[in-house]
Amino acid sequence: MTRRRRLGPTIVGLRPSTLIFLYGWRLTRHTIQELLAGLGIAIGVALFFGVLVASTSITSSAGQIIHAVTGSARLQLVARSSEGFDERLARRAGQLPGVRVAAPILRANAAIIGPAGRESIQLIGVTPRQIALKGTATRNLGAGSLLIAGGLGLPSGVASQIGAQAGEKVTVLINGNADMVPVRAVLGSQTVGALADSPIAVALLPVVQRLSGNARRVTEVYIVPAPGADRRVEAELRRLAAGRLNVEPAEHELTVLKATAAPTSQSTTLFAAISTMIGFLLALNAMLLTVPERRRFAADLRTQGYTPRQIILILASQATLLGTVASCVGVAMGDVLSRTLFHQVPSYLTLAFPIGTRPVIPVVLVLLAIGCGVLATLLASLPPILLDLRPGRPVDAVLHETGEAGQRVGRLAVLGSGVAGALLLVAITTLVLVIPRLTVIGGVLLAFTVICLIPFVFVATVRALSPASESLRRSMLPLAVLELDATATRSIALTCVTALAIYGAIAVGGARTDLVRGLDHAIVEYLDTADVWVTTSDNFLTSESFTAGRAPSEILNAPGIASVRTYQGALLDVGARRLWIRARPASDRTLIQASQLLKGNLTRATSLIRKGGWAAISNGIAEERHLHIGEAFTLPTPSGAMPLRVAAITNNVGWPPGAITINTSDYSHYWQTVNPTALEVNLKPGVSPLAGKHAVEHALGRRPGLLVQTYGERKARYQESARQGLKSLNQISTLLVLAAILAIAFALSTIIWQRREHLASLKAQGYDSSQLLRALLLEGTILLSIGCLDGAVLGVYGHVLASRWLKLTTGFPTAFSVGGSQILLTLVIVIGVPLAVIALPGLAAARVPPGASFQE
Repeated sequence: MTRRRRLGPTIVGLRPSTLIFLYGWRLTRHTIQELLAGLGIAIGVALFFGVLVASTSITSSAGQIIHAVTGSARLQLVARSSEGFDERLARRAGQLPGVRVAAPILRANAAIIGPAGRESIQLIGVTPRQIALKGTATRNLGAGSLLIAGGLGLPSGVASQIGAQAGEKVTVLINGNADMVPVRAVLGSQTVGALADSPIAVALLPVVQRLSGNARRVTEVYIVPAPGADRRVEAELRRLAAGRLNVEPAEHELTVLKATAAPTSQSTTLFAAISTMIGFLLALNAMLLTVPERRRFAADLRTQGYTPRQIILILASQATLLGTVASCVGVAMGDVLSRTLFHQVPSYLTLAFPIGTRPVIPVVLVLLAIGCGVLATLLASLPPILLDLRPGRPVDAVLHETGEAGQRVGRLAVLGSGVAGALLLVAITTLVLVIPRLTVIGGVLLAFTVICLIPFVFVATVRALSPASESLRRSMLPLAVLELDATATRSIALTCVTALAIYGAIAVGGARTDLVRGLDHAIVEYLDTADVWVTTSDNFLTSESFTAGRAPSEILNAPGIASVRTYQGALLDVGARRLWIRARPASDRTLIQASQLLKGNLTRATSLIRKGGWAAISNGIAEERHLHIGEAFTLPTPSGAMPLRVAAITNNVGWPPGAITINTSDYSHYWQTVNPTALEVNLKPGVSPLAGKHAVEHALGRRPGLLVQTYGERKARYQESARQGLKSLNQISTLLVLAAILAIAFALSTIIWQRREHLASLKAQGYDSSQLLRALLLEGTILLSIGCLDGAVLGVYGHVLASRWLKLTTGFPTAFSVGGSQILLTLVIVIGVPLAVIALPGLAAARVPPGASFQE
């Protein structure tokens, strides 16, 4: 018989002081349980918030930087090549009728070396006219930009990374050369706004022109038209551009970034949606662990005369307070995650766009995370109480349930959840097959399906084990099954936590592995045409040109060198896409990566590209322009429209907006340059890669700005950069498993410790300590096994859907594999670690003396 708790005098009205008194009473008697629930809610909210912030920070930080640079500009004249265009065109643009301000800049990718390190940056050359734009990045540089005259202005973030101070000199690696440049100023947020945490460096235009080798050239001109003159100025700029330059809105780069990051964002969104839903459900299940006690508490309140409305108010206020405090803690934890683990900006994006390193946290995300935490708390705690308070139900019915009071799960609820799970599974399958782009919603709904199926699977397993346990002699399985049935609500909640973590880890981790495997195939085929590569520093996309001079002939004359070929490439803005143009020498062994080919004959397509006038294009470009094999299209280049025909259609070869492969003859003609972006070096038979690398480095002794890498070294660098964009996915799946392990181990340990009185009563019935410990471990094993089975099956299904969606929607190269060893390792960890953790508190609880069951 449950002992009635004395809560003080019965009251009709509930004042705030009464609500505080009642919650204080609960905290003093159930401190560990409330801390457990709060911890679970905080973990769920932290995962929810951290993933959301990380998935929105890239475009948000880039937007801040672009706004800081463009200021009041509304139009821009943009070069189609990193080598820019004649700055006389910039002056002519400023003289057009209706133009109030024309501010030219020159941007170039570079690396900067200081006393404490090295950083890849975008070097931006500005003029005093930039101040007239009133952007936060330049408005405080001083009249005539005297603050940075003759040297560099380094944002405080970059200066800190490389250990540079004003007045010192740093080494700038650009155009294959190394130059010592003085640091004139270290610029904080009060001077350059959002750029203070960005990988850039600012200098006057003539300085950057000299360093980059682009004398009297600029890459962009920001235009401020007179009020109402935007259309007229745009038309005049197009006539001035003469089909050789782009005329775009001033913030067009942000549009291009969003399009470039879209496939990565879409894949991250899928995994973020799954993870945030799991975070929400983890918070909900953490609260479910306290439901039995809250049901008993509500029953006690009813026996003492509290009305249903008063009971609902009491429990709702307690849940709201707990949810709010725990959610605030979760937001703080999530902020740490977003700034450390999840905030990994891929280097391929930082080389192509100005992206900040500081996460941007909108207030709406904070409120959303806290609101979801409170909502999960209320949803978990109130519905069971409302069922107990329905008219006609005895006030003390909960106290007389079979098993532990408040733990019973009705047959109707079990069957209903099972049917709901089956229907959801059918609906999800139909949804993603008919409309693949809705796979994100399908992944979220699968998390709900995991939860829905658990009660049915749990009850079915317990009932199946019951008759089997009776035939096993000297086994503690009968006691374990009996205890599981008596604590059904709590057991199901713990099983759900396990299943959710396993589902998320397998779905997210499996799809990430598929992406990595596909990208690795693409990288190997892309780079294996040469034994040694020569590029500028950190030229990941092989798109930064340099003046070769006599370097090719000097390398060719080095011992052990068989051949030297010129590779060229660029990033080209076409509409909202920043395409990767890859110009391969006709003599290269392969021009198209066989593993990336989707349509077309590899041999014929290679032959056509070698002849010229033909290209291999990514599937996204083909679909956008409705192109098929053999059809003609044009490409905007620095010399005008370039006519091409489609030789083959590939996937996006790892660059989200897509790639176009042509030969170097076509590229040199239309880009009007002979400068390479890389030199491909092949070695004579018998020469080792390391010996060949040393020979090339010796030949380039006077070019310290050029980087020499063996095929293996460059492949490793590519793989590292490709994995940066997927690193957060691995961290998400790992954190899901860690969160589950911590939540389960802590919950089981706490619950076992709280059951000491019950274990003492079992000892009084004749069980010894070793038997009770075995029973406790069996309970944990059964719970974890049910959760792992449910989560693993649906996790593999989620993995299949995610990989299919990535291939169809984002264009990434994927290679599906079940990954049995990875799944098995995850299951072993999730089952083994919590059992090992609970062994110690389980042993302590099992040694409780029998007399403890008679103590008050």
